[in-house]
Amino acid sequence: MSNNYHSLIPDFKRRVKELAREIPTDTDELVGLPYPYIVPGNDKVEALYYWDTYFINLGLIKMRMIEQARHNVENLIFLLRHYGYVPASNQKSMLHHSHLPLLPWMVRDVYRATGDKEWLRRIINEVVKEFHFWTTKPHTSPAGLFRYFAGEKTEWSPEKATEAESGWIDSPRFDDARNYNPIDLNAILYRNAMIIHDLQIEAEGKGDQKLLDKSYQIKKTMELCWDEEEGFYLDNDFTTKRLSRVKSLAGFMPLFVEMIDEKRAERMQKQLKNFTCPGGLAITDHDYGGKPSIWNYPIVCAPYIYFVVKGLCDFDYMEDAADIGTSWLNMVSEIYRETDNLWEWYNVKEKSIAEPSSIKNAALMGWTAGTYIALVDVLGLD
Repeated sequence: MSNNYHSLIPDFKRRVKELAREIPTDTDELVGLPYPYIVPGNDKVEALYYWDTYFINLGLIKMRMIEQARHNVENLIFLLRHYGYVPASNQKSMLHHSHLPLLPWMVRDVYRATGDKEWLRRIINEVVKEFHFWTTKPHTSPAGLFRYFAGEKTEWSPEKATEAESGWIDSPRFDDARNYNPIDLNAILYRNAMIIHDLQIEAEGKGDQKLLDKSYQIKKTMELCWDEEEGFYLDNDFTTKRLSRVKSLAGFMPLFVEMIDEKRAERMQKQLKNFTCPGGLAITDHDYGGKPSIWNYPIVCAPYIYFVVKGLCDFDYMEDAADIGTSWLNMVSEIYRETDNLWEWYNVKEKSIAEPSSIKNAALMGWTAGTYIALVDVLGLD
């Protein structure tokens, strides 16, 4: 098979354009949004999804569809102003929980692509408000870190709504996500504080020192999640004061946000072999059993491939990044040519979209196309 990775991108661009939707007024199922937005795929509800949009925007910006990327961010800001946080989706059944807070990253990416200071000045205060949402009750934990917590105003149980907020539905990572200091959330909040501070400097000429203080506090307290013997980050159960037994790709998030030094990065790099499969990396190092879930070995969804590969690149582990990235890209390319679709998740052990334990897969351009395009760029591939 030819490894001309760029050859598929024009087709992805055409198909992503077909996923643009305009729904300016509320429907029975959706909250209306002021700008056109990209839905993840035709098999999904015609909705905007929060953390999917980060990866969609990575692809849009690389394909020079910058105005659409801006519109996606504007819609998230609209929801933030209305609800006081960014809900997981404008789908009415998903309004009562959020998702991994990647809004500052999206704002930064659009600002870098446009240089539009007026736009940044207009929305920067909303980005700060979202950070406060995630770093105040009920998202605070007794350990001094932050947690997923949702479900006070929903028909779902608080436990189920919080699991949905984490994104890791039916994952072996959590028995009750409300009781954990999760690695990925706290790592992202560490970097969010720094990104927002830098954006404030761009917009207003100065940044709030309290943000940098918060970032430092998160980094220091996240030692609770470090397993010195394993050389890896694990979720911390603050009710038992113990680390989780589950190793997942979320453990590499401190690498992605550049929270660690090179010595610790070297120790974490040694963990890659535990996750490596023919199609890249599995989401966990082995099958932990429990409920059927896409968040268990041998499956992976695109976002965590991007987080790990980008983190490896930032610490100059280019050989590992290229091996993992091209293994995943080759698998995705082959299956795309066979099925004429990208997919929500992949079985990286079998390099397939096979459905272990009766888990249904779905055709999905969104985060998979965005990750594909971003990895081709990050790895400097032809």
